[in-house]
Amino acid sequence: MFLIHSPGDAKKLLNGLAQILQNAIFPHLNSEIELERAVSLLIRDYTKHSLGLSEKELEGVIFAHGETKEEKTRWTDSKPMQNVHVFGCSNTSDIFLLHPAFQSIYVELKLSKQRGTLDSLPGNLQRAIGQSVIASLRHPYVICLVACDGARKLNQADLGKELTKILWKNHHIALIVRSL
Repeated sequence: MFLIHSPGDAKKLLNGLAQILQNAIFPHLNSEIELERAVSLLIRDYTKHSLGLSEKELEGVIFAHGETKEEKTRWTDSKPMQNVHVFGCSNTSDIFLLHPAFQSIYVELKLSKQRGTLDSLPGNLQRAIGQSVIASLRHPYVICLVACDGARKLNQADLGKELTKILWKNHHIALIVRSL
């Protein structure tokens, strides 16, 4: 791990977070809120060490839906800093990070079920990328994690790597699509 000293180190933090989320071993997850809680713990730990923060200081840096009344209040209070308004719609992250060293990081999460269900990978992937592009209008960095419950079938014509490169180059969106 490294300590962030300047905004230039923000890309290192984002890449580190993306790498952790790409390689994390998640327990069996039944819902998106379970995914959020698992991801939030990973993000908290990595960010805490990267910024050299105490647990108390971390409360003012990372915001998630939370479980306690205090956590839920912090989440609600963070919405003016994180919401992105487009065409009369308000878009809110699943996890939000705010700190002078990197400004803000908007985290969008989707848990996809097997193909043929309402929450299948194609629909969730499209929705998550759209939400991430909207988030990039206001926030300098976005992490978009789509976790799929089940194996994905890639073929030779798959353009996933190209999409990932374009989203990073043009919007600073770290797209992670992975199986659980």
